[in-house]
Amino acid sequence: MRGVLAALRVSRAGASSAADRGGTLGEVTIRLNRLGLEQGRMWQAVVAAVAIALPMAVWLGLERSLGDSTQSIGDGETLYLQSYPVAGASLEYELPGKGWTSPGVHLADQRQNFDRDQLSASVEVDSGVDSLEALLERRVGPVVAEPGYTYTNVRAYTSDAAGLSGFRADIIGIDTAGSITVLGNDKGAAAILVLLAPGSDPESSELDPAPFLAAFRLEGE
Repeated sequence: MRGVLAALRVSRAGASSAADRGGTLGEVTIRLNRLGLEQGRMWQAVVAAVAIALPMAVWLGLERSLGDSTQSIGDGETLYLQSYPVAGASLEYELPGKGWTSPGVHLADQRQNFDRDQLSASVEVDSGVDSLEALLERRVGPVVAEPGYTYTNVRAYTSDAAGLSGFRADIIGIDTAGSITVLGNDKGAAAILVLLAPGSDPESSELDPAPFLAAFRLEGE
């Protein structure tokens, strides 16, 4: 049926009191279209529907891209990190060798994770650090919180190439070995490197932090 219109006649309550005031009561007619919307207001309903649906579509698309994307790191590509929430320290660095990828899209600039074959690397920068050894213990906490993981052999470590010094420790897990190195510039800025790979020897050349740290340029405090 075309052009079906329904008329709703609405009378106000309290007619007697209105009549006593000398007023008259009129009838209000609201015309509805076939969708049950007031005639002439269809565009408002469309705008409201779009306003609700659009943010949901954008969020779903962003969520999908965050979960599926992988960033390839070029050979010799210079990368940057900035401490957060206080932007007091920055780190410029490169990854040794080829074939590195970074999973996901990074919404924060303080830490970044990388993979190459079965080797995983995590690089982080921090500021306002009073104790590098305490920072190492705090940063390794989430790693050794996994069942079967522990860290041991904390010792002083210096990277002459980077001009930084601090501490290194071994990470041992179930069929996994790794290292964590925390270095500072004596001004409060610190860089953290965590390496993990299948195996049982944290002293293996694959887990040697030296090739990574050689390209670290730490600034700030």
